Amino acid sequence: MRRRDVLKLITSGGTVATTAGVAAYLSHSARSNPSSMMAVDLHVDWATVVAHSTPLLFGSNDYEITDPKAAADLAYQKHLADLDIRLIRIHHAGLCDRWTNSRTQTWDEAKIKAGYDASYPQRPILIQNIPGWPNWMAQNPDGLLAPRDYDRYASFCAELVEILNQRQQRNIRYWEPLNEKDVAYEKAGKLDELWKIYNSAAIAMKAKDDQIKIGGPVLTWDEPNRLSSFLRTCGSHVDFISWHGYASGDAKESTDKLMVSTPSYGQQVQRLRAVLARELPQRKIPLFLSEYNINYTWDSGENRQNTHIGAVWFASVLKHLAEAGIEMAASWHLKDGIYGLIDNDNKLRPAATVFAWGVKYLVGKVMLTTSNHPLVEALAVWQEQDDRRSLLLINKSSKPASLKLRIVPTAAQIDSLSASLVYLREEGIQQVERSFNSLEQEALLLAPYSLALLLITQAKA
Repeated sequence: MRRRDVLKLITSGGTVATTAGVAAYLSHSARSNPSSMMAVDLHVDWATVVAHSTPLLFGSNDYEITDPKAAADLAYQKHLADLDIRLIRIHHAGLCDRWTNSRTQTWDEAKIKAGYDASYPQRPILIQNIPGWPNWMAQNPDGLLAPRDYDRYASFCAELVEILNQRQQRNIRYWEPLNEKDVAYEKAGKLDELWKIYNSAAIAMKAKDDQIKIGGPVLTWDEPNRLSSFLRTCGSHVDFISWHGYASGDAKESTDKLMVSTPSYGQQVQRLRAVLARELPQRKIPLFLSEYNINYTWDSGENRQNTHIGAVWFASVLKHLAEAGIEMAASWHLKDGIYGLIDNDNKLRPAATVFAWGVKYLVGKVMLTTSNHPLVEALAVWQEQDDRRSLLLINKSSKPASLKLRIVPTAAQIDSLSASLVYLREEGIQQVERSFNSLEQEALLLAPYSLALLLITQAKA
């Protein structure tokens, strides 16, 4: 890989360092606290495929589009083009009120057009969420839709399909007609009513465009019993399954506990896939984790998602989702002051780099990796078309790690390869150069809560 290509990865700013410079930093840390350095063996098997990843793994949510002025922010749109996010879910809890006229009780087509026209220079695949009924539809004090408005809501959803795909020719393929309604309806003992609303909406929407894919039920979390209930009633109207997954609601949750729990995201995929296999064994339905982040409470004071710790957490979650073979995922979310990959001043946060790396270097055959330490992981991807191998090394620990790579085939068996390393740690992003043959001979040093992206390519003649 040419040096200038690697430097394009430094999307949130950084410096170029020598291997010796990074080693000196970690050696000083180890001398200050000799017992802190972890010795880790990590095995990379380039002969064993465990899954396949696509760019749709590295998606995110956006609601700037619901405000035409915000959507038109040129700095924001440039970031989207540079990050090249290929899947975006359009969602805001108040979308139906932002995009409609309460006086006429209809969609504001001009506002929708302005938001869409200003958005997404990278032309991603879009998933249009309709979070629920607007305030001007009849509902009880708990927010449950009045039965007399079930058909009205179905027509409301269908009209947005008509506006976007027929009148404006947007060709939006993926749609969610609900968002996190399952808890309120289950508490009221009325899940069956929610499924009636979904079916009614799905039928009306496909009547406007029979090529669209409709998914749900957008569960608040991966609750298998609710999914079973949904599939038994709505299975014939489901093209993908979607749910949300936040790690905690407590900003005081220990970082170690957050990091230890990241494998649960792969387990969610396996658990829901098992429900699908049981309820609809004749169909293969894609899974979509349509929101995830560290904390589900926006005003909890949590901010680790905006630091290098958040970057490491996202990297580990993405590893486990990739190895579980999930079809689509979208982080929460692209831009805001609390969660965004981009802050309100249009500055990229460290996690943005992880998603940029993912789209460019972590799409392809997901290969087998094993580690003898639960807090040190790797995601290995072989982009066979370009014969490029990428290895994302993840230190989820508060301690530095001395990492010994064991590679199959061995470095000696792979001719004419070169390697570049890009580190993401608390101090920023740094690039180093390594000879490929040295990878099995010299330890790689990882700072606490850090990442290293190892890029292995054909050496230039």
